[in-house]
Amino acid sequence: MPTYRYKGISKTGQEFKGTVEAETPAHARKKLHADGIFTEKLTEDTGERRGFSLPSLLGQQEFLPLLTRQLATLSNAGVPLAGALKAVIPQVDDPKSRKVLEEIQEAINGGATFARAVEAQGKVFPDLYASMARAGEESGTLPLSLSRLADHLERQTKTKNRVRSALTYPVLMAVVASLVVVFLLTFVVPKIVGVFGHLGKALPLPTRILIGITGFLSSAWWALLIVVAVATLMLRKYLATERGHTHRDAILLRLPLIGRLEHLSALSRFARTLSTLTSGGIPVNRALKIVAPVVGNVIISDKIMATADRVVEGATLADALRAHHEIPISLIQMVAVGENSGTLGDMLARGADAMDEEIEARLSRLLSLLEPLIILVMGAVVAFIVVSVLLPLLDISSIVG
Repeated sequence: MPTYRYKGISKTGQEFKGTVEAETPAHARKKLHADGIFTEKLTEDTGERRGFSLPSLLGQQEFLPLLTRQLATLSNAGVPLAGALKAVIPQVDDPKSRKVLEEIQEAINGGATFARAVEAQGKVFPDLYASMARAGEESGTLPLSLSRLADHLERQTKTKNRVRSALTYPVLMAVVASLVVVFLLTFVVPKIVGVFGHLGKALPLPTRILIGITGFLSSAWWALLIVVAVATLMLRKYLATERGHTHRDAILLRLPLIGRLEHLSALSRFARTLSTLTSGGIPVNRALKIVAPVVGNVIISDKIMATADRVVEGATLADALRAHHEIPISLIQMVAVGENSGTLGDMLARGADAMDEEIEARLSRLLSLLEPLIILVMGAVVAFIVVSVLLPLLDISSIVG
């Protein structure tokens, strides 16, 4: 059955866009009219243009802010949440994704809150999503909470995209360089140095090492692949455990250059998410327990959970954070100012902005060092190959004699 894309308007003047399945354009208009939508434009969907799908929305975080922003915009315009979902659902092409949103819509129509409907979907949405929705519903500021949540998700996505874009060239360069070296050692060098093995004289050490490497890669490359695959599987299995996850995060924090970036990234996520939650009306102790799992580092997460326990006991957030050396003094001071002035959310956001700027500066410096480092390593490998080949040729008279 053909699918038609439509643009229409309801009796209340609200615009709707989406898709509808019908045998003919006339049937499509009749179907939309029965739903209270008067079509302004109707075109057959040839499959060249696609809407977003919920699995993509969750796996690729560019789309989760899009959904949230649409719901926030419609809610802020006075459209009930069930109506906002009704406007969004036709844009979803994937049947499973559409079913998830339809279940949320049905739950809301049945009397459930948006937060409860989202929680009923299990792990489809992050915990932060339901917590922000509940805070907005309890305080009567759901559109504002959704807007802040969309801002938060958009910032996260922007930061991740910036990091990915910055790393694309160095990673591609490293991969290409590695492939070139493997190709040289496997196919080119053996043909050049293979003749040296029949001369009957002791070869220079670099040449013997090169012959050994090329011989191993030529005859036992499959064994190397098996070892790498087994080691990778064992490492992934270990990292999936709680102990392995903790060890990995502890090592990341201690690494030179990268460790500081990991530390700042975790603290930025902590400050940004806590700012969003507290600005949405969620109590600090409850917000801390929501934030802890999303900072991305177990070591920092454990410190945040300990901070939440101290806040429950009556300590201020600033005093509770002072007990952990992983939290910088500058952030603690901003938290103290925010608590004293009643602007905690704003001060946390400013702290996150400052850390994001430092992350970007450090990342730029690291990338500026990474590219020449890759060139230097590649040059050293090529120089070793050249020297290993030339040494026997330079001494060929003594080898032959």
